[in-house]
Amino acid sequence: MTEITKKAFASHRPNGIHLRFPNGNSLSTIWGLGTYSDNYDLESPDGDTLNVYSSVIKEGSDTCETMPSCGDMVKKLLDATFPDETNGGVFGHMTFEKWLKMVNILNENK
Repeated sequence: MTEITKKAFASHRPNGIHLRFPNGNSLSTIWGLGTYSDNYDLESPDGDTLNVYSSVIKEGSDTCETMPSCGDMVKKLLDATFPDETNGGVFGHMTFEKWLKMVNILNENK
């Protein structure tokens, strides 16, 4: 684990953040080109289609893709809470309200 991921808040991509909770859970959140978000198919502003995470998406996004890191029981709770968004370890097209609910679940459960 790199030093930055030991911090509570980290920017790990131009369009992504990583949250580390005091209980050990964490959450990666990304949006933009090639992610399961509402701007998945946007054209890359710098023409770099090989590295879809390299471009800043100035338009932002109304949904995001998340990847939680947590124990099995919390993961089962997330799967049950977000059955339409889950795809293995990734949750796609999360609205702000759903993202915030996921943050709270990860913060409150170990």
